[in-house]
Amino acid sequence: MDAQTRRVVAVTGANRGLGLLTVRALLERGDEVIAHHRTDSPELDALREKFGERLHPVRGDLTEETTAQAVTERAHALGRLHAVVHNAGIAKDQPLVRMPVEDWDEVIRVNLRSAFLVTKHAVRMMMRKRYGRLVYVSSLSAVVGNAGQTAYAASKAGLHGLSQATAQEYARYGIRTVVVAPGLLDTGLAHALPDSVARAKADRSLLGMGSAESVAETVAFLAGPGADNINATVVHSDGGIAY
Repeated sequence: MDAQTRRVVAVTGANRGLGLLTVRALLERGDEVIAHHRTDSPELDALREKFGERLHPVRGDLTEETTAQAVTERAHALGRLHAVVHNAGIAKDQPLVRMPVEDWDEVIRVNLRSAFLVTKHAVRMMMRKRYGRLVYVSSLSAVVGNAGQTAYAASKAGLHGLSQATAQEYARYGIRTVVVAPGLLDTGLAHALPDSVARAKADRSLLGMGSAESVAETVAFLAGPGADNINATVVHSDGGIAY
């Protein structure tokens, strides 16, 4: 594929877990990827060595508007931005009554403010091209809640509202949005859970704990042209929840 015709996809929170796997899936499909990361990542460096100039790292704190601008400036340099996958997120789990206000604010800033900022700047570029895909990585916690995850669940649920409103505002410009809501995955934040808690969460799914690689392939598909008729919806990648 010619360098000028490759799809360009930006992925936030690309230095580990599902974000890193999504970057790899997109690169393997032949896309150019702008990979936002806040911390060092030897794995991202390894992908850079393997795929060369098709991977464009952008480092910074995405809760600051200058970092969101830097992501789209890299896209401007490439001349196009087909899709954004917003995956950046953190969790600070504890019962609501014991949660410091500072922890609540940080989770909302990282998980939701950053989504607003990257969307704001990406949409401006997509409007001019009259095409764009916005894929927000949420969580099952946003849909059914989860004890001890009030800030995380609230921030991820906010992505659903952001996606719906953005879809209505910008559909006429060819911009489509979708939310992916995974269940418990075998990577990332799940590793911070006690084994007993992780098992209990996995048991809610008919298929048990999910494969992050499989979800990354789903995200990559939703960022691609095959999903152009999918809009303003939530894709549940949770193995089927057994209530």
